Amino acid sequence: MFLAAIDQTILASALPSIANALDAVTDLSWVVVAYLLAATVAAPLYGYLGDRLGRRRALLFALAVFTGASVGCALASSFGALVILRAVQGLGGGGLMTLSQALIGEYVAPRERGRYAGYFATLFATASTLGPVLGAYLTEIFSWRAIFVINIPLGVVAALLALRLPHVAPARQGGRFRPDAVGAILFCAATASFLFAISSGGHRFSWFSWPMGALVGGSALAFVVLAFWERNHHDPVIPIHFLRVPAIARSDAVVLCFGASLFATIVYLPIFLQLGRGLGIGASGLLLLPITLSQATSAAVVGHLVTVTGEVRRFPIVGLSLVSVTFAALAFAVAHAPTSVILALTVLVGVGLGMVMPPTQVQVQTVAGRQALGVATGSISLARAIGGAIGVALVGAVLFALVDREQNAAAALLHEALTGGSAFIARMSAAERTLLVDGVNAAYRVAFVVLACVAATGALLATTVPRLDWAKDDPDAARPD
Repeated sequence: MFLAAIDQTILASALPSIANALDAVTDLSWVVVAYLLAATVAAPLYGYLGDRLGRRRALLFALAVFTGASVGCALASSFGALVILRAVQGLGGGGLMTLSQALIGEYVAPRERGRYAGYFATLFATASTLGPVLGAYLTEIFSWRAIFVINIPLGVVAALLALRLPHVAPARQGGRFRPDAVGAILFCAATASFLFAISSGGHRFSWFSWPMGALVGGSALAFVVLAFWERNHHDPVIPIHFLRVPAIARSDAVVLCFGASLFATIVYLPIFLQLGRGLGIGASGLLLLPITLSQATSAAVVGHLVTVTGEVRRFPIVGLSLVSVTFAALAFAVAHAPTSVILALTVLVGVGLGMVMPPTQVQVQTVAGRQALGVATGSISLARAIGGAIGVALVGAVLFALVDREQNAAAALLHEALTGGSAFIARMSAAERTLLVDGVNAAYRVAFVVLACVAATGALLATTVPRLDWAKDDPDAARPD
């Protein structure tokens, strides 16, 4: 889990060095995007394979793919090769993310899973924050290639630890395994097109351009064909009937709202601190630590409480309600409150977000039962990733729409600052700086209101999730097979 999570962010600080070494600037973001897209698509596919071939075996295969691709990335001599190998690395990372959590569901009793889900949530938040720091250190002391080299010994250690796990026969047996290759291809095409579309809208393509229409239309068509295909397949990679279970479908919807709130905050809060509060790039990045640490602490505490009390439904309701109220407070405080108050409110956002994942993961895994642990865990990973992409795209669209609508000096300065970065800000006069701050405050006031609505939607969805019945003798009975 640590390997998969840290590689989502570890390259952030090394991108300038990579651009200089491989002579690539305009498409540099693809070094990160390729990994995230591949990991998102791979997560449910590995859940499917783990349920049928054995999760330890699938985990070792994912480790081999991840570590082998890391060797290739370290040796890459061109930008194109690096992007392709990062995508392959993401195919391994998605498996690590899903299978490490599914294995906990396989070896740990349902009532004890809350504690371990809290551990995973804490590790994920810590690794995501540590990534840019570790990447900067390795790049400065050695080279950007060291970021990939360090994965090799870590991958070997992880493989040795995985080999110590006792062998458990696959949950689904009987007859020769015939993989759903067509379903897997349709799912990859539909998901990759959708994620690429919403992550490209507004800057790579116009929201109403023909490439955007082709991507969205192609994704929608692939999802429709996928639904018809999977409904009639004997062993579908995406079991449509499984998503009709209320506890699972609604929990995934809650996680989607969680992902949108989390990733939009992580991406756009530093920009607000830089443009609206005049902080440097390094300081604005470090000021993400309060939200990350509060989220990690909250997740650990809530995971323990789930194990002690058996309560899983109430925590996401309270957590997302707190997030919604705090975002609303940020909308009011954005213009006049001191930076310390803004940071205190973001701590409350982290506390609320930390209350969502551990109980939701326990809920979905317990309802799914052992036969579908991989599919259940993969659905959560997929919902979180898609929610994150939607949240970032939604807030970005709001910010740029406000800039484009207001044809005045403040809007023009904000647009230049968003695209020109710190170099443009350094050349601004005091009067231009005042106008910029006013524009930033106006735009972010609306953005925080949007995020408050997203979190409130998640809280309302959480109230519709059925209560978990711990007394069931056979959790698999909850699935409409």
